[in-house]
Amino acid sequence: MSDNFGSDRYSCLNNMVIILVDPSHYGNIGSASRAMKTMGLSELRIVSANKDIITDEALALSKGAADVLKSARVYDSLDDALADVTFVAGTSARHRSIELPLYQPREAVEKIYPHISNGMKCAIMFGRERTGLTNDELQRCDIHINIDANPEYSSLNLAMSVQVLSYELRQACLRSAESDVPESFDEGLRKPKHSDLEQFYSFIEKNLCECGFLKKNHNGSVMGQIRRVYAKSDMSAHELRIIYGTLASMLKYKAHGEK
Repeated sequence: MSDNFGSDRYSCLNNMVIILVDPSHYGNIGSASRAMKTMGLSELRIVSANKDIITDEALALSKGAADVLKSARVYDSLDDALADVTFVAGTSARHRSIELPLYQPREAVEKIYPHISNGMKCAIMFGRERTGLTNDELQRCDIHINIDANPEYSSLNLAMSVQVLSYELRQACLRSAESDVPESFDEGLRKPKHSDLEQFYSFIEKNLCECGFLKKNHNGSVMGQIRRVYAKSDMSAHELRIIYGTLASMLKYKAHGEK
């Protein structure tokens, strides 16, 4: 069924990325491609060691969305797949101990929409069919999403989950187009790219190891807590540059004073 509105109101969906992390059934990649295309999404990224994801089964299940499937990019690491992304949401079928905001799909999309409507690249990540995303992968996220379902049978397959979030993204575009309230966005709140954040966290970890606060073979739990502290602050790109520059200047001053 088509709507009566022009496609330009959905153009911000071009800034939306769906990321599948280590899918084990390639048919699900085809089904996810179909779910995306029906809602106007087109950019699919796969994190997998296997580069041959376009199987006969995947093509068959993609139906008329073979173009989305064939244009999907495959990455060796999650950080590479997220490098140009400024806002990341990770899906989780169960509650985790990680202290990050947890939203239902519509609430989560309301957080995402202002970013994609202002030209920023955002991503929703979906984990493995059996085990989902790891805690380490979820720590790369700004928010977490949990799809409320029947507690007696809450099993949604990968493509179903992609369909739910893709639908909510399209509906957010429609609600915005029908609203009488003009959209506004504070450029000072523009978020940093994932690659910049990871560079910052690597800088923090390196220096904490050098000063002895962290052991060089630490298990990552403290760094996970540090990540959550900064994630909760919802830093803008400008604020990240200030914090990064402040810490770097302090270290440089200390090193100069010790010479």
